Amino acid sequence: MPLSKLRKFNQRLNLHIVERHDMLVKILRILSLIVSLITISSILYYHGFYITLKTKETIKIIVHLSLLFYTLKYLLYLFYSINRKAYIKETYIEFIIILLLISNWILISMFDISIPLFNYDSFEDFYLLFIQFYFLIMVVIEISKASKFLTNFHVSPPTLMLLSFFLLISVGTLLLMLPRMTTDGISFINALFTSTSASCVTGLSVVNTGTDFTLKGQVVLIILMQLGGLSILSFATFFTVFIARSSAGLRYQHLVKDLLSTNKLSDSFQLLRAIFITTFVIETIGIILLYMYWKTTGVFSTDGETFFYALFHSVSAFNNAGFSLWNANLMDTAIVDCYFPQGVIAILVFLGGIGFTTLSEFFSPRQIKERKKYSWKKLLPSTRIILYTTFGIIIIGTIIGLALEYNNTLGIKTTFLEKFGTILFQTISARTAGFNMVDVTRFTVPTMILFMIIMFIGASPGSTGGGIKTTTFFVLMKSMFATIQGKKNIEFQKKTIPFELVDKAYSIVLMSLIVIIISAFAISIVEPKIDITDSLFDCISAFSTCGLSSGACAAMGIGGKIILILNMYIGRVGTLTLAFALSKRIKEAKHQYPDIHFMVG
Repeated sequence: MPLSKLRKFNQRLNLHIVERHDMLVKILRILSLIVSLITISSILYYHGFYITLKTKETIKIIVHLSLLFYTLKYLLYLFYSINRKAYIKETYIEFIIILLLISNWILISMFDISIPLFNYDSFEDFYLLFIQFYFLIMVVIEISKASKFLTNFHVSPPTLMLLSFFLLISVGTLLLMLPRMTTDGISFINALFTSTSASCVTGLSVVNTGTDFTLKGQVVLIILMQLGGLSILSFATFFTVFIARSSAGLRYQHLVKDLLSTNKLSDSFQLLRAIFITTFVIETIGIILLYMYWKTTGVFSTDGETFFYALFHSVSAFNNAGFSLWNANLMDTAIVDCYFPQGVIAILVFLGGIGFTTLSEFFSPRQIKERKKYSWKKLLPSTRIILYTTFGIIIIGTIIGLALEYNNTLGIKTTFLEKFGTILFQTISARTAGFNMVDVTRFTVPTMILFMIIMFIGASPGSTGGGIKTTTFFVLMKSMFATIQGKKNIEFQKKTIPFELVDKAYSIVLMSLIVIIISAFAISIVEPKIDITDSLFDCISAFSTCGLSSGACAAMGIGGKIILILNMYIGRVGTLTLAFALSKRIKEAKHQYPDIHFMVG
């Protein structure tokens, strides 16, 4: 072909690409969303229902046709892309997967050789797991791309936060109600309660996680805990920013910026990357340590069971969820006297509860290197406040708890170190995790009040935990002492805490107390047989997403469970987020009325 004809062909091709590109993108986006939902529905049907061999083969065909569609879709996108190199660079994960699929098809059709990872005959094995994960990613990508349509409805970031958790809880409820998720079925209210508890990383349970759920149901709980701990919005933003490379996630990015209290949008990108890397590394280390220990002790009969227990408890601990596969939680004989796994779980709970910003600054090799290099460079004030308050709560709570329960629930322990270790673990867990190594129902009233306070304060901002947060408690204490001393400004280490933060802290505490008191009052009406102390304890536990229970939770009917569900939901999304979502923002007037003076206190 002459060079002139080649140039003309290239010009016509480029013109064709420019003219057809937008229309093709719209058509393929709609088709890919439909195909993804059909495939995910088929896979969910495969896992959730008892099916025949014919249905199984039909699902297998749907999955293969879906793979073919995504392969053709990617090739079309690549063909109609103006800058093909840039497109491959931006979608390198999809490119690698598509390349492996095409290579495998060629090897099978021409040489009768198949790559084990994509062996279609092993549909029950790793191939199916890979395909499920692949389509989960694809659905998240398609949904995140479609999220730009939310701007047409003028949905505020707080409302998006509420809707995301509502959607996660709803999907989790439907999944848990599928026949193959439980051993003997589950009612709607119990499925909703469990899904809310897992999504809001609370840990309160009205069924036995280890015996009432099948392996598939327990996997669903792991996914709900992981997404709930990281926040479904952070999850969606991750795929939007780092995989889809789409501007559709801008609204999510602004929300994450506000939630994580970062100053710049670029900071939220970096923090999101740090969150996922940190989560993966810490949970993986936890899995390895628990697996290696339990493998040597022979607690479990198979390596698969050992690994799954390690995986479940590592995810549950770091996300401060408090779910356990043992019906007696960590009071089970298999772990109650095993201090190494208890220590691993306690460390995971602590790391998950101090916040990702604190983890990033305190443990980051770059930050450590800079602090060593520059003597003037110190930890941020927020990090120091979080660490001081967290360690103060743990130390004071442990000492008081040890004194109160020394001859009560800790009486079963023979040595002082065992008693101390047990109450230390319980104090760390009570902040928002909810694991229990002692019988909470046998706590004395003073101990219950102590743990109510610890649960109410909770974890730190930007963490997987709940409560009013350690920084809120710190600001209130500083404000109180400043008022008593007659100071006009609230100071911390030669820095002034702005009154805007003080007002926000008071608002959070006041709204939180209102929610808890109204909830306890409502439970006293619908569940009159339950002691008010027990109902108040469980209301605080639910609101703070802790998960410890006085035993009242298991004895509640539908009314009491609904109240606790609302507490878990409100506690997880935050009272301020809920208030901003439900209220109309009023523009502040430029004028100011004269001050009014009257007696208070």
